[in-house]
Amino acid sequence: MRALLLSLTMLLSVACAAAEQEPPTQLRITLDGKQVITTMGAKAEFEVGGRKVTMRVEELPWRQFVQGSLKFEYPRHFPWEFDASPPRTWTLDGNDATIMLIENPGEQQSLDDFAKGFERIFKGNGTMERVDQAMKTAKVGTLRGLGMRYTIATTRMSMEAFALGKGERSWLLVLQDALGDDGKHSSEYVDMRTHLTETLEF
Repeated sequence: MRALLLSLTMLLSVACAAAEQEPPTQLRITLDGKQVITTMGAKAEFEVGGRKVTMRVEELPWRQFVQGSLKFEYPRHFPWEFDASPPRTWTLDGNDATIMLIENPGEQQSLDDFAKGFERIFKGNGTMERVDQAMKTAKVGTLRGLGMRYTIATTRMSMEAFALGKGERSWLLVLQDALGDDGKHSSEYVDMRTHLTETLEF
């Protein structure tokens, strides 16, 4: 009896461990009018012109943001928020890192204006330091911007802001991160920013 209980316990623990992983995304693939339902990463087989063809679809860890001529890739687990009221704003928010894109037609708002507005909001609620910032990108060269580090109670945050584009096709790109106790950036932020520098174009 004890051996039976032990075996059942082991089986249940294996089943629970397997259930801890999120099930894969289900996909419907249509090829030349023929449909196959499969899961992400699995192989699907089709017959094309009397010949069997195998297809495999995999989900990349990045999504592509496209707004006019502006393009970049960001982590796929970042939820998407959009505010249509002027200036239109997109917020892609991870666990520690955040990407915010603010439409800035006619370059109405400078980086200095943005920083001053931010400083007014947090005035008296903590300490803040402003520094010059640069971001080397693979496709558009080195971007010059500004950085801010601020502390509210025990929370330490960093923010980088860059002006993108010209004239009516202009944006402010803001990157934010929750810093560790040692003042270093989160691994999520480092990965997000590194990939952003490789894919950003406008």
